[in-house]
Amino acid sequence: MKSTLSHKAHLFTRTIPVLKEQSAYFSIDAVKRSLSADGIELADNSLRKYLSQAMSTGLVSDAGRGWYSRHSKPVTLAREPVAKLIKAVSKAFPLLDFCCWSTTQCNPFALHLIAQPTNFLYAEEDTLESVGVALREAGWDAWVNPGKSDAERFVRPGAMTVVLRPSIAKQPTCNAHVAPIEKALVDLTIEANKLQLMDQAEVQRILDSALGSGLLKLPVLFGYAETKRVHIESKEIVY
Repeated sequence: MKSTLSHKAHLFTRTIPVLKEQSAYFSIDAVKRSLSADGIELADNSLRKYLSQAMSTGLVSDAGRGWYSRHSKPVTLAREPVAKLIKAVSKAFPLLDFCCWSTTQCNPFALHLIAQPTNFLYAEEDTLESVGVALREAGWDAWVNPGKSDAERFVRPGAMTVVLRPSIAKQPTCNAHVAPIEKALVDLTIEANKLQLMDQAEVQRILDSALGSGLLKLPVLFGYAETKRVHIESKEIVY
């Protein structure tokens, strides 16, 4: 029987490198399956200890509870595309808790540049009408909770187009009113179809590219997706 040390060595020199080569993210269950396929069984405590050591040495990164990644640098969304919107809303409603993202922020991950951007703002539902009025008075093409029929008849994507949606208690925490990428990716999956922004194949390319570009918090992504009843699947994730 192989020694405990050889189990650790196998994990570090074969299992983890192979999983990192296969995808950007992998679960602890994927690690267990890979070890088992090689005839190695490790107690959960030992495996978690070794994975913690692998993270401390930089062999792999922590992507959130039970998830690991070959990436070390987090992926963030550029603030500049939503800076003007944030400034306008903050000026009109200094105390409002709101969160923004824009399809323009997805351009680094898209196959083709999104020529006609659409901005999204999330705030408490009972504030949306007031925010919409203020934005329209400031020159924005603001839409409060539009549906597919509204998109077909009225919504015209553009730098000054903003869609207002109600925020939810379990949405990911925003930083200075800018949505984290985990929230934006889930919302994009929903809005692309609802507002006919792009086809689902392009949404999938953006999701795969974002996951392949750097470190995301998978429990945040999955948790928000579950809340919004969205299924997340990607070639960059081994469950």
